[in-house]
Amino acid sequence: MHLTDVRLDHFRNLASVRLDVPPGGAILVGDNGQGKTNFLEAVHYLSLFRSFRGARHDDAIAFEAEHFRVEGGVEYVDGGRRTVAVAADRGRRRVAVDGVEASPLSDAVGSVLSVVVAPDDSSLVTGPPGGRRRYLDTLLGLTSRGYARGLRDYDRILRQRNELLRGPERASGPVMASWDESLVTTGAPLVAARATLVRRLAERFAAAAGAIAGAEERTDYGLAFRPSVPIDEARASDREAVAAAWAEALAAAYGEDRARGWTTVGFHRDDLSIRLGSRPLDRFGSQGERRTAAIALRLLEARVLEDDTRHSPILLLDDVFSELDEGRARRLLEWLGEGRQRFVTSPRPLPDLDVGGSLARWRVRSGRIVPAA
Repeated sequence: MHLTDVRLDHFRNLASVRLDVPPGGAILVGDNGQGKTNFLEAVHYLSLFRSFRGARHDDAIAFEAEHFRVEGGVEYVDGGRRTVAVAADRGRRRVAVDGVEASPLSDAVGSVLSVVVAPDDSSLVTGPPGGRRRYLDTLLGLTSRGYARGLRDYDRILRQRNELLRGPERASGPVMASWDESLVTTGAPLVAARATLVRRLAERFAAAAGAIAGAEERTDYGLAFRPSVPIDEARASDREAVAAAWAEALAAAYGEDRARGWTTVGFHRDDLSIRLGSRPLDRFGSQGERRTAAIALRLLEARVLEDDTRHSPILLLDDVFSELDEGRARRLLEWLGEGRQRFVTSPRPLPDLDVGGSLARWRVRSGRIVPAA
C-alpha cells in the first residue's frame, strides 16, 4: 500500500499542508523543530489513530486552533483506493473511512499500515517492560481484531480484580475464584499469541540484526519470550498449559497480591529478553548494538505485517541515518531495498539514500512543506 496524497489542517505547527505523494515516498529535509517529525506523526495517526510519541490528542492541535484533521488517500496493491481521515478537538476524536465514521474505531484499523523507526526506539531494548509489551500488542492488534478485543477485555477484568484486592474487606473465596477464572480464561489466549509471535520474530531476529551490524561484528543476536506465568517458554504457546499454570500461580500469590493491592502475576507482566550471545543488551550492550537490535525489531514489525496482511506497510524513518555509523547506515539502506513507501526525515540532504530516484525531496521550514529546489 502507499499514500497518494496527504492533507493536514492545524496539526501541531503544520497549519495547512496539501501534498501529492509518489509511490516511493519522500525525503523531508529541514532544521530541527521545523515540522519534519510532526509530518511523520500525522501519517502514523492514519494507522493507529494515536501519536507514536505517546502524546494526547489535544496536544497535537495547533496553538489557537480548536481541532486538527489528518486525511490521506491510500492505494492498495490490487488497485483499490480509500480515503482515511482522523480529526480531534478538545473533547473527541473521530475516524472516517471514505467519509463514513468508523464506530467502533477497530473497524478502521488496518486501512493504513505504518511502522515508525525513531531514535528513541533504543528504549525497546533498555526501557521498562511496558514498552516491549506495547510493541507486541500493537503488532498483534493490527493483524487480529480478536486479539485487540481480548486485550480490552483483559484490561477491564484486571482493573476489577485489583479493585477487589484493594477493597476494605477480603473478597470471599468463591468471588475471587470467579475473577481469577475470568482473568485466566481471557488472558491465556493472549499469552499464547504473544509467545507464538515472539517465536516468529526470533527466527528472523539474528539475520535482521546481523545484516545491519555487518560481518565484522558479532551477529548472534537473540530474542526470547519471558512470560510472567511460571511456565517454560517452549510451552507458553499452549493456552491450556498457560491457563493451568496461571490459575495455580494466582492462588499461591493471593496473599502478596492482597498486601500490594494489585495482581502480581499474569499477562500484564510479560517481557522480552533481547541479547547478544549470552549478554542481555539492556545491561551490557553498547549503544551501537542496542540501536541495531531496536532497528531490527522495527524492520521485523514491517515484515510480519506484510506477511499477515499482504500489504506492505509505510515506513516512517525519523532521523535514523544520523544516529548510525556509515557502515550501519549503508547496510540498512541495502536491507530496506525498494517496494515500500518511505518517508525519511533528516536535518541535512541525503544524496546516497535514493539510488533509484523514487523519493520526492521536500524542504520543511516553519511548518511549511514544499518541493526542494
